[in-house]
Order: sequence, then structure tokens, then C-alpha cells
Amino acid sequence: MRGIRSTRSTRVTRATGRTRTARTARTTRTTRARLALAAATFLVAAMGLPSTPAAAHDSHEPLLAALRAEAGTAVGGDGIPGVIARTYKDGVSWTGTGATDAGTPVRNPDSPFRAASITKTFTATTVLQLVDEGRVGLDDDVFGLLGPVLKTNPVAGCNPSTGQCFNPPPGSPPITVRNLLQHSSGVFNYLGDLGVLASAGSSFPNLPDYSAQQLVDEGASHGPQFAPGTGMHYSNTNYVLLGMVIERVTGHPWAEEITRRIIQPLGLTHTVLPGSTATLPTPHDQFFTNYLRPRGLFGHLSRPAADWNPSIGGAAGAVVSTSGDLMTFIRALLGGGLLPPAQLARMMTDLNPTGSGAPGTQLPGIPCDPARAWPECIVNPAISTISSGDKATPGYWYASRPWKAVQADYGLGLTRRTITCADASTVTLYGHNGGGFGSLSYLYSTADGSHAIVLNMNGDWPLWELYSLNGMLAAEFCTG
Repeated sequence: MRGIRSTRSTRVTRATGRTRTARTARTTRTTRARLALAAATFLVAAMGLPSTPAAAHDSHEPLLAALRAEAGTAVGGDGIPGVIARTYKDGVSWTGTGATDAGTPVRNPDSPFRAASITKTFTATTVLQLVDEGRVGLDDDVFGLLGPVLKTNPVAGCNPSTGQCFNPPPGSPPITVRNLLQHSSGVFNYLGDLGVLASAGSSFPNLPDYSAQQLVDEGASHGPQFAPGTGMHYSNTNYVLLGMVIERVTGHPWAEEITRRIIQPLGLTHTVLPGSTATLPTPHDQFFTNYLRPRGLFGHLSRPAADWNPSIGGAAGAVVSTSGDLMTFIRALLGGGLLPPAQLARMMTDLNPTGSGAPGTQLPGIPCDPARAWPECIVNPAISTISSGDKATPGYWYASRPWKAVQADYGLGLTRRTITCADASTVTLYGHNGGGFGSLSYLYSTADGSHAIVLNMNGDWPLWELYSLNGMLAAEFCTG
């Protein structure tokens, strides 16, 4: 691998979480004013201060080694063309970039990229602001809010005699806003539909222009996966529905509300919700996809993937951003600049209680809940001969990574990752992954926003993505 580059760190002041008094009657205008003030305070604290020499953490050698392994083409490497890493810890910001020796230029740490499912955290934050304003409730019936959006679609798989394509089991409770937020609704993921995948594969990069209702139709045509609140099925359809909820409650397009409530107040000048605009903002790095080929086959550089219609993501995955903007967003969110304390606490702790699949195996000394099946609990195979669920994982690659296990739980638009480090200490992070054609992104932070990381790869084919992610997170958070 060539071109691993570490930039000089910059010290900024640490944003503090705001306090908020109890209230009995607060108007929506007051809510917005206070949040806007908190966001402005955050920006003043985080911008424009002089560069200073960094502390010992500035070397980031463990993280740089993890980036080299990910971008390397040696045994165990994924050969990702380039990687961006941006970190923030106790007032020190750092960026590192790198590329393989396959002819691709070193990444620009300020390049825009498609952050995909990180959009869900933006969408969830907007919904929770509306909850705080009393305009929608977490226990509100989605059908009551939207009408029969899951029951009147004409795509294949529906029952035309009844007009009902989505019927939860008899006696099931209604699908609520909370169910959508934590993926416990049972609504099928439209990106798991073979027809959608075939259409994307045959037309890429000229993807169809999807409406929200079309995406919901595709998910609904598969019927419910389980009764609401009784399972975990990660579904982009949930968040497209939440975009429809935002529009119904506010009378404005979901993208307009996210822009007005989050992007503009935080000054995220390089973050856009592009609708169906296929062109990535310039200047930008190169991006490459292998999604439409069998995994494990190289030759991926022959398929450019910078420009394609993002309407297939909608409120679940359309955002375009930069590492700097995403860092500002996650620190503002967890620092209390976007949600009042009660709603932020719900976002972080109102977890889907079920996990997925059959119970897993409890490993000695590994604090993973045995009721959490793969991939909810991932064990570094280098520490045990007991399978963690992925038979092909090259344990020797991960043997040097400083983690034993990671348990992931899903809250209200945030993933909680609990890392068991090599020394048996634990680190709890909050954030989200995002994967789309040509780009994989990761945004995670400690609970108070004092230590955070943004990662982006401009290739989408890691064979063991979650192991790779866990290794990079552990390299940053388990090593001081």
C-alpha cells in the first residue's frame, strides 16, 4: 500500500452539552430557538481556532495500521482503493488518508461521499424533534398517520381481491413510529427485493427514479416478517415511511425539514440531500463498485460509481456529506445541540429488545448476550475455536487487532456498539454505518461526543466488513 498520510492535528475546544429546565407549556417556536442557540454555541466552540501540536494520541499508529490492512492487497486485505479517517478526541482533530498501489490517487479528507444509511440518523433526529414538539408520538399508529400506504400498492405479490398486501398476523398491535425507528416493525426491506436488485444491476449507473411510495410498495409486497415489536429486521422501508411521516406532520418534504432543522443550523455546507440528482458534488474522489459482481473477485476498478441516482435511498440513505460535516453532526447530536435530554436519551437507550435469529453461543469471558444471534454479537475468531457465524473469516488477519468481541444493538436511529477490547475493558460507541454503490461509511462516537471517528472507503467490497469495522474502531478506541 502507498500513500498513508496523516495530517497535522488541530486543537479545538470541547463542546459541552446544554442544560434544559423542565417546562409545562413550551411552544414549537421556543423549542426551535433553544436548539438553534445550542447548535450555534456548538459551532462557535468547534471552529476557527489555531492549530497546535497534538498529544501522544496524534500518532494514531494503531488506526493507521488498520487502514493499511484494509487497503492492502496482501493476504487478508480487501484492496480498498482509498480510505479516509477523521477523528476527534478531547479537543484534537486528526485526519488520515491512504490508497492502494493500484493507481488510484490518495484520498482527499474533505471529499464529499455518499454516506448512505447514516441518513437514518438525520431522519430519526428530525422525527424526535417532532416528538418533542408534540406533533407526533412514538406510539402513534403509522396507518393512522399515513393511511393505507402499505395496503394499496399494485406490485407483484399483492392480493388484488382484497387490496391488502401487508397484513400483520391477527391480533398484532399496530405498527408504531417507534417500531419504524428501531426496525421492529416487520416491514420487509425493499433492497432485499430481487426485482429492485435486478433493476439496479441492469441499469447501473442510470438507476430508475424511485418515489417513496414505489419503495414502500416493494417492501410491502412481501408481507410482514413478524408481528410489530417482536423481532429485528433491518429495513430501509422503515425509514422511507418515516420520511413520509415527516411530510405528513409538517406539510413539507422530509429533505426540506432535515435541511432546515439540522443541516443549516449546524453549518453543514458540504451536506446535501440530492433527491434524484445523480451527479456527486465536485471536486470529489473516485469511487468504485463491486456490488454487481460476485464478492471476492478483483477487477473492481473497472466500475466507476461516483454518479448514480440516489432516490433508491430516500429518507433511508440519500445523504451526501464529508468527514468534517459528519463529525460536526455526531458531536452536536450527542452533545445535546439537536435534541433535548429526554429525546436524546430515548434515541440512545430505547433499543430493539429482540435481536435476530436463533440464540447464539456464550463464550467464556465474552460479555455478549447469548440471546443475540449473529450478527448482533461478533467474536474475534482469533480468540476462540468456537465459530462466530462466518465460517470463511480469516482469523489470522484479526489476531493482531485489539478486540475480543462487539455487540451491536439498534436504538432510535442510532446503533450502539459495545467493544470488548483485548485487555477485557469495554468501550460503548453510538453511531451508524452507511453502505451504497462505491462507498462504505462509518460514524461513531462515545456517548458524550468527546471522542469520535468518521471513516469512508471508496470501494464497497470488503469480504468481512463487520470484522474490518470492528478492527478499525478498536484501533482507535481501545488503544488510548
